[in-house]
This record gives sequence, structure tokens and C-alpha cells, in this order.
Amino acid sequence: MSAIRTVKGLVAMVTGGASGLGRATAARLARQGAQVAIFDLPTSKGEDIAKEVGNGCIFTPGNVTSEEDVKKALATIKDKFKRLDVAVSCAGIGVAFKTYNFKKDLPHSLEDFTKVVMVNTVGTFNVVRLAV
Repeated sequence: MSAIRTVKGLVAMVTGGASGLGRATAARLARQGAQVAIFDLPTSKGEDIAKEVGNGCIFTPGNVTSEEDVKKALATIKDKFKRLDVAVSCAGIGVAFKTYNFKKDLPHSLEDFTKVVMVNTVGTFNVVRLAV
């Protein structure tokens, strides 16, 4: 078994690539010679970030929790680059609330918690299972 020692020439999809860790990862991969596809929400600045990243980086808009969006993005990537070698899951959200607010006598919103789990856990699984 040989280890990959360089990303040069590899094709990578970076979820959450329009901001934060995903943006930095996309930029680093491109600087190291990878072809990069940023997958992020349509409302993100993904198009601008892809141009900024350079090296032929493309933006594929969508939501990691949507099977249809992920399939469409993967088809776009395979159409443009002919393959996908690497999927990097950086898409994620968070909310800062206590499990229970004793001052207001209110539990943490189940809706907010469910949204976090959907994006961070189910979204990651959704991308990985379809990218293989």
C-alpha cells in the first residue's frame, strides 16, 4: 500500500468551502496543485471564493442535506474534471445555547438541535456515501 504524498493533480470537493475552515482548505489544496470544487449554499459567496482560490476552482451550489443537490454537484464535478479523488467535509453549523435555560425556564430548541445534527452529521454522511 502506498501513501499519497502530494495532492497535485487530484480533484477535490470541499463542502463548506465558501467560508472558514472549508475556504482555507480549498485554497490550500489549490495552492498545492489540486483541482478544487467548492460546494456550499447558493446564498454563500462561493462563486467569488472560487475565483479567488484560482487554479480552475469551481463553485457548485447546494445543501449537504439534499441528496439531489449533492448528486448534481458530483455530476458537475465529474463533467468538469472527469473524476473525484477527494471529498473534504467542512460544512457545519452550530448554535450556542445551554441544554436548559434555568433563568427563562426553557429547554434548548429541538428544532435548532435537529438542524445542527442534519447539517453536521447527516450532511457529512450524505456527501461521503454519494461521493464514493
